[in-house]
Amino acid sequence: MKMDTSKINHVLGLRRNLLSRIKGQDHAIDRTCSVLERGAFNLPSTERPLGSFLFVGPTGVGKTELTKCFTSYLFDGDNRLIRLDMSEYQNKTQLEVLLGDGSNSQGQLGRFFDLNRDEHGELKGGTILLDEIEKAHPDILLILLQVLEDGRLTLRDGTLLNLSKFFIVMTSNIGASEAMEMRKSSAETVERVVFSLVKEKLRPELVGRITEQIVFNRLEYDVQVEIAQLLLDREIKRLMAKFETTIAYDKGVLELILVEGFDARFGARPMRRCIERLVGDAIVEQIFRENKPEGILTVNSDAGTLHLQEAAVV
Repeated sequence: MKMDTSKINHVLGLRRNLLSRIKGQDHAIDRTCSVLERGAFNLPSTERPLGSFLFVGPTGVGKTELTKCFTSYLFDGDNRLIRLDMSEYQNKTQLEVLLGDGSNSQGQLGRFFDLNRDEHGELKGGTILLDEIEKAHPDILLILLQVLEDGRLTLRDGTLLNLSKFFIVMTSNIGASEAMEMRKSSAETVERVVFSLVKEKLRPELVGRITEQIVFNRLEYDVQVEIAQLLLDREIKRLMAKFETTIAYDKGVLELILVEGFDARFGARPMRRCIERLVGDAIVEQIFRENKPEGILTVNSDAGTLHLQEAAVV
């Protein structure tokens, strides 16, 4: 069998790409990449998904972001992520909306998969993300057993979906509060406590079928500094492309973002919202003045805001 050199090089770059985009979770990236690499070369049985994960940990630490990043990378930026919030499917009525009611309706899930088909009607593959899996109706967990065991999902109208080209990711906050209180404990101890709680909440036969189970770290201050820098650079790059302009910032901007956005309990999400608010308000200020948004972001210390001022001409 002739090996595809370009694909080999692409998969080789996966870990480096994820490390550049996800901070403070190197152990999670290493263990995730092991499964992803095997899946990328179709090593798992064709009767099962390419790989399955249970990502456990506090909110805002990168569980969903890691899933988005590896899906975008492995599937060349194509929209191959099917994301379902399990808190929306906790009773029978909601379950029928998802899976169909037994008539000709395929439900929401069938429509999601229809968007994933190629010109021949075959599923292209990708990642199925099930957020907050512990909140799902018990029937969904039974269905997951079938998916993880033989890579098949049967909708209520009888449609059979072959999910052997998909990665499956389940996220959960089970044990997150306990882990947050164990700051002086080793990673092994935290993992042991968290997974003992996971086994109490989820069916053991489901947990036993998951390829890799990973506890994500809480984000300490030094990691959130890295994340703030990453998110700020990303937001400014996006805005420069949008307005076809140049925007820089002085060091005080990052300091203000850390003061306003750091939250040990809720991780990176407050930081992202803080950046969007502070930078966005500075941009809007210039738009209201009918100025093109460009220049240098600086801190208005009295107001606790950012201001976009014209760059000095050298």
